[in-house]
Amino acid sequence: MAFLRRSVLSIVSGLALAGLAHTASLADVSSDALLKAQDNGGEWLMYGRNYLNQRYSTLDKITKENVSQLKPVFGYSTGGKFAGLEATPLFHNGTLYFTADYARVFALDARTGTVKWYWEPEYEDGLEAVLCCGPVNRGLAISGDKVYVGTLDARLVALNIKDGSVAWEKKIDEWQNAYASTGAPLVVKGKVIVGIAGAEYGVRGYVRAYDAETGKELWTRHTIPGPGEPEHDTWPGETWKTGGASTWQTGAYDPETNLLYWGTGNPGPWNSDLRKGDNKWSCSLLAIDVDTGEIKWGYQYTPNDAWDYDGNNAPVLMDVTIDGKPRKVAVQANRNGFLYVLDRVTGEFIYASATVEGINWTSGLDPKTGRPTVNEDKRPKSGGDKVEPIIPGLEGGTNWFPIASNPDKGIVYLNTNDWVMSLKAWKPEDVVYKAGSLYMGVDYQMYRHKDKTGYLKAFDVANKKWLWELPSALPMFAGVLATKNGLLFTGDQLGNFMAVDADSGKQLWRFQTGSGINASPITYELDGKQYVAILSGLGGDPSFYFSGPKGGMLWVFAVDGEVKDTTSFNPQLIETALPVYGKQ
Repeated sequence: MAFLRRSVLSIVSGLALAGLAHTASLADVSSDALLKAQDNGGEWLMYGRNYLNQRYSTLDKITKENVSQLKPVFGYSTGGKFAGLEATPLFHNGTLYFTADYARVFALDARTGTVKWYWEPEYEDGLEAVLCCGPVNRGLAISGDKVYVGTLDARLVALNIKDGSVAWEKKIDEWQNAYASTGAPLVVKGKVIVGIAGAEYGVRGYVRAYDAETGKELWTRHTIPGPGEPEHDTWPGETWKTGGASTWQTGAYDPETNLLYWGTGNPGPWNSDLRKGDNKWSCSLLAIDVDTGEIKWGYQYTPNDAWDYDGNNAPVLMDVTIDGKPRKVAVQANRNGFLYVLDRVTGEFIYASATVEGINWTSGLDPKTGRPTVNEDKRPKSGGDKVEPIIPGLEGGTNWFPIASNPDKGIVYLNTNDWVMSLKAWKPEDVVYKAGSLYMGVDYQMYRHKDKTGYLKAFDVANKKWLWELPSALPMFAGVLATKNGLLFTGDQLGNFMAVDADSGKQLWRFQTGSGINASPITYELDGKQYVAILSGLGGDPSFYFSGPKGGMLWVFAVDGEVKDTTSFNPQLIETALPVYGKQ
């Protein structure tokens, strides 16, 4: 699987230079602009919209009254192998930036839908054999005059924002050992923060910071404690070396505490009786000092995980009053079927609420600590019988896809899934670590068990209650966007992009995109008009479990919107794309 990066880039850079001839110079994105991203309603500058990961927009030109008039402004085909689109686009200074499948990067003129530049990574043959969950990428970061992307072969690449040329690149780790980068980087205080994927292959997880200008490595924080570190004794023997706890999603950041909040994945192998103990810090949320990489506190959702209940998806950070007391909280919807509310200053468990019915891997959570009481009948034993049904299945609950919030009302909005699984753990002698090979040790199968599997739900954090739910036949794997005037946007596996009344859960509008939606929507303002954008493209996870139309498109919508005449964009653009015969 080798990509011809240079030939593709040379063609597109010609288009880019022609297009740039008539545009204003691109303004750099300063650290202050990132810090104040929530105040800039017109742009979408980072993965979660702001550092608090709230995915909440104050734009109000699209309303409950006119949302039914949304129409496509343009659609852009991403081409390629249609391996699944899971990214959140970014919008800055009239340009949309986004990734597709193999970490291919696009920069589009948001007025015309035409490409400004395009970058495609070059990979060595054999990479696909060490990818857990399909060739997917969840997005980019922007800072200064650069765009940052992680690649499937575990590189961090900084691209010049003006033309997509490579400013620098750094190898994060060895892809042959199944390290990969699929999450969107996060830039904080001049540092590019990245995680890694690969827990199904026995990697040892970590979070790493690089200098945004030079690419110099600044610090690395392993998620599994080594010898001499606190909680090392929660791993027996040498199991910590291949224990997983990968960091394949993007974290949140609180400027007040100066802490990153980064989720971690499952331990490896999946056979929990081969690594007896809590296995810190797998399936956890870690609070990390952004300056030093020091772990200030950790909270483990699922100790000694036997069900692949990753805790990777980043929490929403909010300030709410709970039981009459103002709290700074981190709210996370977990794969294990619970929504957790933690104190983000101390890591204290405040409370949790079930997101799905019939959870049976645990009989409940301790009301003071949140520690689960495990139903041992639902824990697979190495060499034992198949265990079924287990609720929820390993896909969740809420998997990696982001939730949204209305911080003014203290409400979060999330997609979650109610399905079941079977697990059968291999015999101990069959579970052998080999670098670059799967290190799971189980066989599993996901099943539907109800007419409706996916649900969009609203939860009142302050009052600890569910407000409404909107069901879907298939699982919901898209992120959610919330707006101040009471709209939600999300998508489903049937290909429907929809607008929902945030107060009632009533669907107000929908558009068939032609392929299942696993990505997350954004909204932005350009020339006084509000737009909504979403990537559509079934692939990767969860397309392993069902089939549907494949495709890859960026869709952009507005109320009575219309695209600019692309032929007037720049005459030289056409000549650059197709030279005139006889003209040198």
